[in-house]
Amino acid sequence: MFKLNFEGGTLSPDAEINIPNGINRKVSGVLVSAPDGETLIGHRGTFTAFRGRVPRADAFKHFQDWLMEVDDDGRPADVIAVSSTNSPSIANDIAEFLFKVKQLKEQRKAELEDDAEGSSEALDDEDESDAKWRGREEFEGTKSYTRSQDTCEYQYLHGPLCNALHRKLDELVEGHSELKVGKHQVDLALVDKATDKAKVIFEVKTSDSMSAQLYTAFGQLAYYRHRFGSAETKLFLVLPASIASDFAAAEFFAQANIQVLFGEAGIFENSEGESLKEVLGTIL
Repeated sequence: MFKLNFEGGTLSPDAEINIPNGINRKVSGVLVSAPDGETLIGHRGTFTAFRGRVPRADAFKHFQDWLMEVDDDGRPADVIAVSSTNSPSIANDIAEFLFKVKQLKEQRKAELEDDAEGSSEALDDEDESDAKWRGREEFEGTKSYTRSQDTCEYQYLHGPLCNALHRKLDELVEGHSELKVGKHQVDLALVDKATDKAKVIFEVKTSDSMSAQLYTAFGQLAYYRHRFGSAETKLFLVLPASIASDFAAAEFFAQANIQVLFGEAGIFENSEGESLKEVLGTIL
């Protein structure tokens, strides 16, 4: 059982990750054996909230950046990747998971209260048109977990990194009259409210080598700038801080005007130690 920011009094957990001894689909926690030898901590997506359980489809929609597909005793299943048992940032990974769970429960409560008042403007009724930026997570298809070394490497870090970056950007643009934080097919962006064009685009990846992940990021960022931004749009590749010292492809991305940031526990810096706020400069 886990609780964020406990200040005394009655202790009620924000979330539980119970790991069964063997296969038990009625228990939400699960351990996943990855091909590279890691053991990942996962969650099946069952959460109790205001007036009962959150529908699992809604939970997976909320955690779409965290999903991976696993072999669940002979059949495919989606689980939420929380961390690795040998992750150096396991406490932070679990904390990011808890932030996300609390957000899910708050949204669920707000939706049910709206329904009770007869003003059913559920969050899922937003325009999902390709032409609109979104300020929150939306489902864009299952992120499958392919059993190969390239795609499973650091897989569990994608959700926490996106989560922490989203909160950091919200903090930086708070009170800013010209910018908003949005999503499209992109992981995150800073969007000009007047033109609805991205001024900055962030793509989060979790591999430290020039694997399929990073080749994909290179193409994604170039296309996203063309599709959602302009020639002046700044591009950022965001990677886990734990691989900063081993990352050898920074020059390759720099030549394409793609800056690389490394993040952990809500702190995002480039290889020179400049903070996200410093790197964004005059945009903010």
